[in-house]
Amino acid sequence: MRFFSLLENKRLTLVLASILIILHVGAFSYRTVIGANETADSAEYLLCAQNAANGQGFNTNIEGEPFSEETVSKRPFGYPAIILAMGQSKIALMGLQTLFSLGTICLCLFFVRRFTGSNASINFLLAGFIFTPSQVIYATSIMSEIPFQFFLTAGILSAILFFKENRIRWILLSALAFSIGFTIKPVLYPAAILFSIVALLFVTRKRLFRIIPIAILPALCVLSMACWNYSRTQVFEISSIQTTNMLAVNMKLVLYQADGQERGEFVIDSLEREADKITNYKERQQFRSRHSRQIFLEHPIIATYQFAKGIILFFLDPGRFDCITYAGIENRHGFMNALAAQDSGIIKRILQSMPLWLWLVLICVLLFNVIKITFYTKFLIQDKENLPTRILLSCGIACIALASGPLGFSRYALPVVPLILIGGSLAFACKKPSNSSLK
Repeated sequence: MRFFSLLENKRLTLVLASILIILHVGAFSYRTVIGANETADSAEYLLCAQNAANGQGFNTNIEGEPFSEETVSKRPFGYPAIILAMGQSKIALMGLQTLFSLGTICLCLFFVRRFTGSNASINFLLAGFIFTPSQVIYATSIMSEIPFQFFLTAGILSAILFFKENRIRWILLSALAFSIGFTIKPVLYPAAILFSIVALLFVTRKRLFRIIPIAILPALCVLSMACWNYSRTQVFEISSIQTTNMLAVNMKLVLYQADGQERGEFVIDSLEREADKITNYKERQQFRSRHSRQIFLEHPIIATYQFAKGIILFFLDPGRFDCITYAGIENRHGFMNALAAQDSGIIKRILQSMPLWLWLVLICVLLFNVIKITFYTKFLIQDKENLPTRILLSCGIACIALASGPLGFSRYALPVVPLILIGGSLAFACKKPSNSSLK
């Protein structure tokens, strides 16, 4: 009881909020001095923005190299457009993303305070963001996770408020947020389509015919991007990276476990060389899809196990890769790749090479990941009042989790961390649902 009384302390709320602000300002200041954190994906986002600025359109084709249709739709235009809007300044981009990160936290605080009134819930939420180092890491990285997180959170919370209040402004904000979020990360397209279907049924039932264009806006954005890509590549697809990664990454890990790492590398490399010989892009993508399905059907149990393990890692991974990359520690081996390949030798070497401070950080983050998932599960089981809230939060989480694949990096889970923390915070409320609770 004393512990829960401490969590209700308003001074603790101020302390936790101050820590979050200090972490964000500190990370921004640090990266302003030494430069933005960049990964291999960062180079492609910057290249896409540069090509657009040069009048070559949004693509990742390197000047002087043969044109490849894969580069046309590999990276959606949303994040490169943000880079362009910041004048391609990395400092300005980091500043904007820091504001996006703090904005996401404020959205969550607004929602939880409005529907629980519990300081314990607020403190649980703030602590959750503190124990998510990826939050400040990617706020100062040339990566799309933080802007995507903001629009996904805004879309889900606005949809919940619409079901509660039936106000047009909420469905408008939700539709806009989902539409923008989709242009940043195409992984959102199932949620965007589902949103439009449910919203269309709801507004038709309520005879709110004037807002039908708003309801179908996310689905129209998905259709428009697919048609736009078709006009450029003759393939009706959202992004080329989904088909490419299914074979080159996901199915490779399946073969690692089925036939060993050396054999898996050989098979996938051979298939990729065969694919590269196909000059027609549509046939090349069909070749990759066909062989991905073939590998899955040959090893259905292993493939299912790999994807199930990836989902578990999605929720639990404390973010070793994020921390060592941010700290500039040499990363010779990928832990998730070694784990997927079940290479105990590499796993042991990775764990032995980690410094003490990293061990402490990762253990704390892992423990809090377990805690927040436990409270989110409690929210799903015990909160019988908030059906739309449970459904919408869970749909948003499932949409990203199911698309994460066997690797399950913490980076993939970052966009849904606010949704998990909101559910956990609602379960953490120390009072019974009242008239103000979501129904």
